[in-house]
Amino acid sequence: MARAMGLHAVRVENPADLPAAVDEILNHPGPAVLDAVTNTQELAMPPKIEKAQITGFSLYALKAVMNGRGDEILDVAKTNLPFLR
Repeated sequence: MARAMGLHAVRVENPADLPAAVDEILNHPGPAVLDAVTNTQELAMPPKIEKAQITGFSLYALKAVMNGRGDEILDVAKTNLPFLR
């Protein structure tokens, strides 16, 4: 869409390509768009987890399982567990 409007645009699908793409966008002399593809199941982790966030995620997981979408919870776990320390 950005290219169709005449803007410089870079799409990144591989995380290893991100630093070069950011440099390219920042060094472009005019407006530019960076389109970074992300994993839809990856959780954004805040610096401090609040009780309300735990409650909300637990409610989401419970509803998903009760509605027969337990595979969504497994996908979230597979995607995010390797990054927990």
